[in-house]
Amino acid sequence: MAIFLQILGYTLPSVVLAIVVFFMMKRHTKNEEIRLNYLLRKETAKTLTPVKLRAYERMALFLERMKPESLLMRQELKNVSSAQLQRGLNEQIRKEWEHNLSQQLYLSRDAWVMLYNAKENMIQLVNTSAMQMPPTAPALSLATAILETYKNFEKTPIDAAIDILKRDIANI
Repeated sequence: MAIFLQILGYTLPSVVLAIVVFFMMKRHTKNEEIRLNYLLRKETAKTLTPVKLRAYERMALFLERMKPESLLMRQELKNVSSAQLQRGLNEQIRKEWEHNLSQQLYLSRDAWVMLYNAKENMIQLVNTSAMQMPPTAPALSLATAILETYKNFEKTPIDAAIDILKRDIANI
């Protein structure tokens, strides 16, 4: 029995020390993992933030190009029918959208939904205005109808999307 107590006297402190070391190492490993994760996020943010800001800039430019006055300035209005102008505007909107599709990776979900809605509302505005006149009407009459309808909006979907972009950038 005395030998057992003597062995226990030597091994018990070793076991207690091993348990303490185990928990200390576990805590140290966890703290080191947290520190490395923080450093990785910090480094990623350093390279990702400028890319995000460029994406927001591109989408603000997209919205500015979607405003009717901007769309119409890039279309030929002389010797063109309203049906041809309608097709041209819809194609222009679609091309601009497709050119900027990859930016959704860097934008918030709210911003992307607002951008999509703004694009859809512009297409709807063009198509609704075009349906109110004969296809052979001059393009200038369709352009005037689009501008008049757009001017009557209290807050346009484009302005709402720009506000979301500004809010997101303020949060970055």
